[in-house]
Amino acid sequence: MKLVRPTSAMLPAYRDALQRGFLPHNTEQVRLEQLRQLDEDPYGLIALTHDPEGKGPPFVRPDGSQQARLPGITRWMWHDGADGGPFVGAINLRWQAGTSALPPKVPGHIGYTVCAWHRGKGHGTVALIAILAEAQQIGLDHVLLTVDEDNTASRRTIEKAGGACIGPFEAGALLHPDVSSLLYRIDL
Repeated sequence: MKLVRPTSAMLPAYRDALQRGFLPHNTEQVRLEQLRQLDEDPYGLIALTHDPEGKGPPFVRPDGSQQARLPGITRWMWHDGADGGPFVGAINLRWQAGTSALPPKVPGHIGYTVCAWHRGKGHGTVALIAILAEAQQIGLDHVLLTVDEDNTASRRTIEKAGGACIGPFEAGALLHPDVSSLLYRIDL
């Protein structure tokens, strides 16, 4: 498994994963929106995966509020020849220029999702460790990640990559309003 910058040639495999139930950003709303984007503006979807200057459209939160987009990149977890298709998952890195600090209500520098049919094979750990090198190249000295408290697999992934739990994260309507979340830190 390797991390790749998404290209238009990879879109058929990505569409297949979305149609099979892959949830980007862990939400059905985003899955449906990205299927629509694939039909209407596939190149626009690809463009949003590489926005290191944060010039894309505002980010729309689950509650409908908007926030200026941070600089960010998305890498796809890719495994040619994998059962279930080559698209394994996605990992996102976002930051504020010139600082490791994040604006209020931003739930971390890194978010990742692995397709349900590819879980349990260590892909999330490999992807997280790989994206940490990119975070360091950008100039971050640490990254923050949030995880649902009951998501023991993701907690283990973060811990294997050097993450330490620093306490609860009050996600409220930002993520899953009825789920307790934890905040992790990985020093780079």
